[in-house]
Amino acid sequence: MTGRCERAILIPSSLTMESRDMRVNTLKVGQIARAAAVFRVNRIVIYRDPEFDDSWFISLVLRYMETPQYLRKMLIPRQKELRHVGMLPPLRTAHHPINSRSESLKIGEYRVGAVVESVGSDGGAWVEIGINRPIPLRTGEELPVGQRLSVRIFSQEPLAAEPVEQKDIPHYWGYEIVVVDSLESYLASLKDARIVLTSRDGQPATPQVLLKLGQSGQKGDLVVAFGSPARGVDAFLSEESMKRYEMFNTIPHQGTETVRVEEAIFATLALLNLVSLED
Repeated sequence: MTGRCERAILIPSSLTMESRDMRVNTLKVGQIARAAAVFRVNRIVIYRDPEFDDSWFISLVLRYMETPQYLRKMLIPRQKELRHVGMLPPLRTAHHPINSRSESLKIGEYRVGAVVESVGSDGGAWVEIGINRPIPLRTGEELPVGQRLSVRIFSQEPLAAEPVEQKDIPHYWGYEIVVVDSLESYLASLKDARIVLTSRDGQPATPQVLLKLGQSGQKGDLVVAFGSPARGVDAFLSEESMKRYEMFNTIPHQGTETVRVEEAIFATLALLNLVSLED
């Protein structure tokens, strides 16, 4: 994102391994989606755990949560794995607007849209943006029906929009979901990012440690990795790889024997939110 650092969290595909109750697992994934939205996480990376791979279900619920309500029926087919999503709270982010009145849209306002009709090879389309009718989209290329994109209102009379890049939108605009085969290889591919590994065995995240972390490169992207319910994050990395990263205990003196992944995510992101990551 231009002029801003990105925040990413890395979670295991075995996140849901402790329960076979789809309702419980839906709520667990929904809590992570809420944490990502609250703390402006741009990317959620699901790394595959060879012991248990539920990445398809996890990514499906995360995608459902991130998709604006008015586009869900169009972009996400009904399926049994989503039968409990009705109990999840809305994200209430800027790209999930409540207002659905066309007359209240202002020039310069951003919306997430989906193409409902393509005009032709000369460019142009009609997009659904969550109001009472689709609106025309000014574009120089043919777009397939069903394509999701971000748009900007440039005319009120007549009401019309133009496509925009997400990096040009000045406020938080949701997260993307990525599934990778290996935590180690993904971390190795990152350049100029601050990598935080969370572990009960790591150094306590004291105010002094947080201050040092914030001063270690305030313009760099922040990547935070979490272990699985059964194994710490270090179990997914080689000894050689571990030498390159620092581990932090973001819940020192915990009162419970274990801390769930979704609990660790909230606690960790809340602490790191105290560190200024943007100009």
